[in-house]
Amino acid sequence: MADGASHRVLEGWPAWPRLNQALAARSSLWAVCRCGREAVIDPRPWVGQGLARQATAGLEGRLRCVCGARRARLEIRGLAEAPARGAGGIHVFR
Repeated sequence: MADGASHRVLEGWPAWPRLNQALAARSSLWAVCRCGREAVIDPRPWVGQGLARQATAGLEGRLRCVCGARRARLEIRGLAEAPARGAGGIHVFR
């Protein structure tokens, strides 16, 4: 790196959180669109499709926002980090 610090990826350490981490107690899966809209996403249909070990970044293209965006960022949040209410309007496309 330019500042002289070394960056090493630890073996076995996922670069992106996996979908099954959203199923942990006191966790939730949220979609965040560039327009600012946020919505809670139920991960169970994806888990039922066998995608539990899929990185969340690989699932972002499956989301559609009412603003027309064809992608939304997925975040796993704890209960304290999640807003009291979501705006809704972000849907799973496939």
